Amino acid sequence: MTSFVGSACRALALAAFALFLVHSGSLTALRSWRWLAQAASLADEKPPAIRRRQLGARYLSAIEQLRRTIPRDGEYLLVRGGTEFEGGQYWVRFELAPRRARFLGSLSELADGRTPRPLLPAGPRWVVIAYSEPRPPVLMDRQDFLRILDDRSHGGT
Repeated sequence: MTSFVGSACRALALAAFALFLVHSGSLTALRSWRWLAQAASLADEKPPAIRRRQLGARYLSAIEQLRRTIPRDGEYLLVRGGTEFEGGQYWVRFELAPRRARFLGSLSELADGRTPRPLLPAGPRWVVIAYSEPRPPVLMDRQDFLRILDDRSHGGT
């Protein structure tokens, strides 16, 4: 009797495992087929179209505006706009190369009101506040940036 129960349990476990493999295998095959179909449809896509699809039109138009405004041999002040480390400043810096970036830190730390207003390094006229994509970077004049810092440090929004 115990031999029959042991055999039945093994057969039941084997059947459950086979059912699991059929179920998960079919879902995996379906998902893989969809990925392959998507990859095939995008195979002849050109790099500008890929960038537009990945980053979005707003982000790319903001980068183009920055490139037109800041001369190739110019420099700018770079500020991280997000509250956490997100890496957006690295991508903006990459997009604007060979323009020289001078990193100031995060906007939240610069305008927290507990520290005195930072002294901006002499030279660069432009300040770029970088966020993680798809949120586009913001370009402003250094005087406008200082006004924003003053407003925030005095309780403004």
